[in-house]
Amino acid sequence: MAVRTVFVSFLLFLGMCIIITSGRPAPSSNAFCRIIWLFGVPCDQVNMAIVTGIKDDKKSYKLGPVTPDQILANHTAKDGEIANLNFTIGSTTLSMGCHVQGSSVSPFWFSPFDNGTNYCNLNTIIKGSGLNKTPGFVEFTNEWLCLGFGASVCK
Repeated sequence: MAVRTVFVSFLLFLGMCIIITSGRPAPSSNAFCRIIWLFGVPCDQVNMAIVTGIKDDKKSYKLGPVTPDQILANHTAKDGEIANLNFTIGSTTLSMGCHVQGSSVSPFWFSPFDNGTNYCNLNTIIKGSGLNKTPGFVEFTNEWLCLGFGASVCK
């Protein structure tokens, strides 16, 4: 049983590496954050929870186009800076779970190190929706994929 668990964990890690590196390259001149989440619940529930989380915070988040595979939104910071948020949703192949690739990108070239603001934009939605408490919840990111992740105040 332990060998199977290690093997499944390896496959999940390998799959996340492929997903992270196969998408569009992260912008190099803007502050950005890219996160991969795994959830042990179906994608329609994840989609609905993310949309509800965005709608519930009417002060700083604005919901854009929504499809079963993608959710677009904007976050307006207190200083007026608007970040573009993108949640790409897909089913996992090993279970009835869901994986989501989230990104938050600030529009300004002069903010490549944003002290974790873009991480917080995404984290607020996931925590606010309660998805961080679902079975099978796992988050993958690091300082290379998410500038300012280590300095983030919302972790």
